[in-house]
Amino acid sequence: RVLVAVAGGLLLLWAVLLLLLWRARPPDLTVREALRLLPDLVRLVRRLAALPSLPRGVRVRLWLLLGYLLSPLDLVPD
Repeated sequence: RVLVAVAGGLLLLWAVLLLLLWRARPPDLTVREALRLLPDLVRLVRRLAALPSLPRGVRVRLWLLLGYLLSPLDLVPD
């Protein structure tokens, strides 16, 4: 019973955060324009993660971000 309540609370929190993200977007941004940015963003993160001048911790986080961006499972839709 507690597990169902926690899962329901997390689902409700996720929905509220998703609604806030949707309302905070620029008014003239369409889904098509947002999807056009994704390949450029992936390319930018990949190139930044390969820079040897960045600290190792930053590069690891960038690789994790790249994995998140390329993952088909998404907790918060982009």
